[in-house]
Amino acid sequence: MKKVDHPIIHLLAICLTFVLLGSCSKGAEDIQTSLSGRLFAANSAEYLANARVDLVRINYVGYTSRDAILDSTRTDAKGNYSFNFKVDYLHRNNPHQLVCYYPSYYSTRDITGPFPTGGSHFNLGGSQKYNPELHPYAWLKVKLNFTSPVYRFTMNRSFGEYIGVVIQYPQQEEFVVKTMGNADNVLSFFIHTPDSSITIVDTIWCGNNDTTLKVINY
Repeated sequence: MKKVDHPIIHLLAICLTFVLLGSCSKGAEDIQTSLSGRLFAANSAEYLANARVDLVRINYVGYTSRDAILDSTRTDAKGNYSFNFKVDYLHRNNPHQLVCYYPSYYSTRDITGPFPTGGSHFNLGGSQKYNPELHPYAWLKVKLNFTSPVYRFTMNRSFGEYIGVVIQYPQQEEFVVKTMGNADNVLSFFIHTPDSSITIVDTIWCGNNDTTLKVINY
């Protein structure tokens, strides 16, 4: 009996093979994550209630990075927060972070916030626990006590968020700056005299939300 080799039969066989292979190979799935924890004041057991917490994915565009807020919530009366979210497979390597905001505290994006390990605060997938911390502002009171000729005083930004201070012909001025709380703060300032310019770098300890007095004599 002669075997019939029809082109339509060949075509149907090829299509059936692709259908079977497609059903066996499963595509990449989204990564489901359950994230929860409590927001604390740094170096203390004090939790922060009603704070804003943003779930952020960092997208890289050329040499710059941009935030994509995936979700936002507020902590409850005991500082608790939670997120349930999916990350598509294509974004699995993008850093994901929590950005927290609370009055009189530095956000986690400021230099005083906790630095993430490996580009993220938590791992993707499954049930994750993470307790972020925020550093409170400390208020530094500066008092100038100048008895020698000085025609200008300048103080640079350091870890604080204050605008650079410039005072012409200072003598007994006082001012207040907002700095990183509960840590050593390096404040650099310049005393400009008629015959020279003196550069002084000082380290000042500021506690949580307190006011530390620094007297600068010259």
